[in-house]
Order: sequence, then C-alpha cells, then structure tokens
Amino acid sequence: MVIVLLFAFLAIIHFLPAVAAIAPGQLTSLYGVEPTNTPLVTLLQHRAILPGLVGGAFACAAAMPAVRWPALIGGAISMIGFPIIAALNNELGGSLRRIAIVDAIGAPALIGLFFLLRQSNQELA
Repeated sequence: MVIVLLFAFLAIIHFLPAVAAIAPGQLTSLYGVEPTNTPLVTLLQHRAILPGLVGGAFACAAAMPAVRWPALIGGAISMIGFPIIAALNNELGGSLRRIAIVDAIGAPALIGLFFLLRQSNQELA
C-alpha cells in the first residue's frame, strides 16, 4: 500500500504543472514568463507535457506493478535532471526555485520507492 501511495503522490505533484500545457496563464506563476512572449509560451506549453507524461507514468505505476521500475527510473531522471540543469545555469532562484523545491519534496518518495521496490523484488526471487 505504501508503494501505491508514494507513486500517487508523485503523480499528483507532476500533474499540477502539466496543467500549463492547456492553461498557458499558469506559465506566469510557474516560470515567471509573460504571456506576450508567444514563442516562449508555446515552448513552455510543450515542455509542460513532460511532467504530464511523468505523472501519467507514476499513476500507472501505482496501479500496475509491471511498470513501476520504468516509471521510477524515468521519473527520477526528470526530477533529478531539472535541479542539475538549473544549478549549472545558476537559475535556482526566482520562479524556478519553486520547481526545484517541489522536486526536492518528491525526492524522499523516489528514494523510498527505490528501496521498497528493490526489497519487494528480492522477496519475489
């Protein structure tokens, strides 16, 4: 049950920013981007699809044990990748800080899932 709840939690925190794909007004609060910069808004709407896909993978993993490892690995790459890229570009402040904080909040769930799935796989062997 803990595994299901952790995957559900990760799904929820990924679905929230994915709303920007269909509600571009969210981009101002998420990234500090003005809606007048239409090429950037379009690009960020497209980028919002990524958290939606990751959230969808986490939601599927909550219900389908067969996809748990692929969802966890893909989600971990996404969640670890953003803070690394933001840090390398010295962009961990301002509006992007919130995204890094949410990724940091989700990190214990990721770590816990790695250990729980590893333990459950050993029990099956």
